[in-house]
Amino acid sequence: MTDAERAPVDRLVAAGWPLAWQIPFGVALLAGYLAWSRIYFRAVDPGLRAWLGRRMGARVVWVQRHGAEYPTPFELTRARYRRWSWGIEPEAERTFGRDGSAAVLCILCVNVLGGLWVPAVFLYAFLGLKAISYVVFLPACVGVIGIYSAFWSGKHEVDGMR
Repeated sequence: MTDAERAPVDRLVAAGWPLAWQIPFGVALLAGYLAWSRIYFRAVDPGLRAWLGRRMGARVVWVQRHGAEYPTPFELTRARYRRWSWGIEPEAERTFGRDGSAAVLCILCVNVLGGLWVPAVFLYAFLGLKAISYVVFLPACVGVIGIYSAFWSGKHEVDGMR
């Protein structure tokens, strides 16, 4: 076995941090990500939408895009499924620019900035610091993907959206 082939095997359990630190870090990361996901939609999101609504001059609410219930001149993609996103509540004020701005800002603020900073810290600890082994990384990675899918992907309505 060459050194290049041996490195992933060695990293299976060996990392910069002892395994006794890695496991609590992984558990705390998942618990913190779940807590952040709940706190964001109940406390941060309403204030962020209110601030954006004041800037845009219209009320910004959560809507289910790509359906007849929310007619809009703006369509970001031809999605096969309905997607939760920010939108303009009064239909009379729903212009291409306003609704498009709300949808794009939702992707930026919610899906990217709100939802991906915890996985970014986790990946930095694994890839940048080489502090986490595969034994901890892989199960925690499955948990991170599950939490992102449930809260941040826009496929599901989350408590606190309305």
